[in-house]
This record gives sequence, structure tokens and C-alpha cells, in this order.
Amino acid sequence: MQFKDVLGLEKTKQKLQLSFQNQRIAHAQIFNGKKGSGKLALAVAYARLLNCTSENCESCVKFSKLSHPDFHIIFPVIKTTINKTPNSSDFLHKWKEEFLKNPYFSLDDWMTIYKQEFLDKPSDKNKEPAIYAHQINEINKKLSLKIYSAQYRIVLIWMPEKMNMQASNKLLKVLEEPPKKTLIILVSEDKSKLLKTIISRLQILEIPSYSVMETINGSGFEKTEEFLSFCKLSSGDMGEVLNYNLEKTETDSFLLFSDLMRSSYSKNYIKITELTEMLSGKTRKQQIDFLKYSLGFLRDCLLFNYSEESLVLMSNKEKEFLKKFAQFVNSNNAIYIIEEFEVAIKNIARNANSKIILFNLCLKLTTLLKLKSKFVEE
Repeated sequence: MQFKDVLGLEKTKQKLQLSFQNQRIAHAQIFNGKKGSGKLALAVAYARLLNCTSENCESCVKFSKLSHPDFHIIFPVIKTTINKTPNSSDFLHKWKEEFLKNPYFSLDDWMTIYKQEFLDKPSDKNKEPAIYAHQINEINKKLSLKIYSAQYRIVLIWMPEKMNMQASNKLLKVLEEPPKKTLIILVSEDKSKLLKTIISRLQILEIPSYSVMETINGSGFEKTEEFLSFCKLSSGDMGEVLNYNLEKTETDSFLLFSDLMRSSYSKNYIKITELTEMLSGKTRKQQIDFLKYSLGFLRDCLLFNYSEESLVLMSNKEKEFLKKFAQFVNSNNAIYIIEEFEVAIKNIARNANSKIILFNLCLKLTTLLKLKSKFVEE
């Protein structure tokens, strides 16, 4: 991974290259950006740059495969009933494989693969990933050894907001007395969840999110209507866009959304029950993704009432439905409908009973969708 391989982010690349040229390299940095941004790809490319002696040098070849002996990677893992002290190194071969396929991949992507490949018991699969104190201890042992061959030894901590308190305190000690020629890079989606004492010791680099058009043009996929619609739903998440395949078309989200809206408007409670039971049987991530899709569609309804520009990245089926449905989303009910969807997303993310949440949402829609605009003459 080189800078030229990272999509966009030219100003950020220039800033990092300038710091390297001027040898103003902070020993502890955080690359902070939203899910699907180029933060991880950029951090790996930066680590390679710091150790490059010439184009395609031995160090660069090793970094391109994430196999450099002075490049250490830590990421969230799960304690199981069998393994109470899992280390990132136990799963690193698979993590590297996934990064090389999609350097914009997310923790959700990784956990899906991790749980399928490394966990058997349902009770373990329901656990949340974390970075534990013993993982930081493992890194401390490696940092006590001499640097093998690099100009800068690199420790990359992916998703540091998943550190528990003990791990955070141990990392803080490392940051207070960093070894020479060692650079610690944190790659985070939410730096606000880190201890303030840790943040105070880091040079912060905010990584901008991609625009929808950047993901479309940077993906290399054929620009079909279905793909454009998928990119719009992904909202600049390059990792999700690169995971796109033809089976991930608009059908699931769009058909479910249109069925739910029709059933709610007509107060077809039997159909509502059927649909919400089906949706509640999906994973929480799939439920939240659907609700986010619905939010996007509802906002497009509002835009359509003033301009048709919102239809550019929609499939034909979505456009036809929107033209008929937009009249039921107006100035008198839009805020309330959107709020109900946002509340549902928050509650499902907190592990509340999704079947009850989704059914209750539809019950409220049976009333809200009937509200007419204040500006419509009776």
C-alpha cells in the first residue's frame, strides 16, 4: 500500500509527506475518520513511506505484504470460554488477508469473518470485541527488543476505542516513555471514546470521509443503476462499496421499505406483523442498515418535493415508487417520521427487543403518514 494506491485525500497525503521530508514525525499519532474512510489505508502507506530507502526497496516489499518484522498490528479480539488471552497475532494472517483485499474494511466486516472462522459457540459469537491489557503487554515485550531492520518501528493499533480501561492505562505508560525510533499510530473511528490523557499525547490527523462520487469513480465497478443506488446508500463508505456484488442489489431494502410503507399506510396489521417478524430475524447490523436506507429514502422524498435532483442515483424502481410516495412525506410529518426511525436505530443498537421496536415504529407510521402538509388547502 502506497500513497498513490489510497483513493483521494491529496491534501492529507501532502501533509504527511511534508512532515516526513522535514523529519517532523510525532512518535504517537492518531488517524481519526469515519467508517469506510481512508484512515487505515493511509496509516499503512505512511508506515511504508517512513521506512522506504528507494522505490521497491526490501522494506517496501515487506510492507506491501504487511510482513515487515518491525511492523506490529493490534486490533480487537474476543475472549472465549476456551481462550481467555487471545492476541491479535493469533488471527493476524486472516486480518492481513482481509486488509489486502479491502484496505477500507470496517470492524463490522472483520467481526463477521472473525466469528465465522474462529468462533464456534453462540455464546462467544454474541460477545463484543475488545483490546485487552495482555495485548498491550505483548507489544511491550516486542518493544523491549532491538529494532530488526527498520528506520522506524511501527505499532499500529486499529480501533483503539475498543481498549478496556486496563489496556488504556498500559498504553498511556508506553506513550509517556516511548522507545526511540518507534512510532505508535492509532487508527480510530471515534477518538472521543479514548482517555483524554491518551488524546493529549497524540498528534491528531482528521481523515475526511469520501463523497458518494469518489466511491463510485474509485471502485472500478460498472456504473449500473443498482450500483449507483448502492453507493448512495453507502454514503461515502468506501469499504462497503468495495464489498458490493451483484447479489447486493436494491431488492431487499427497497422492497421491504415499500412493503412496510404500504402496509403502514393501509393499516394492514397482519402484513405489518409478518414484515417486522421477518426483519427482526435479521442481524442487528442488517436491521440498522435497513433503517438507515429508509431514512435516506425519506429525505429524498422531501428533496423530491422541491427538486428532482435527488433521483440521480436511484434505480428505476425506486424512482417510480418515490414519485408516488413522496406526497405522504411533507412539512407536517417529516420531522416526526425521521425522528421515529432515528430512535429505532438507537434502540436496536442498544440491544433492545427489535421485534417490539419495529412493530411500534410501524404503528406510529399508520398515523404519521396520514398527516397532511400544513400548506395544503383543504
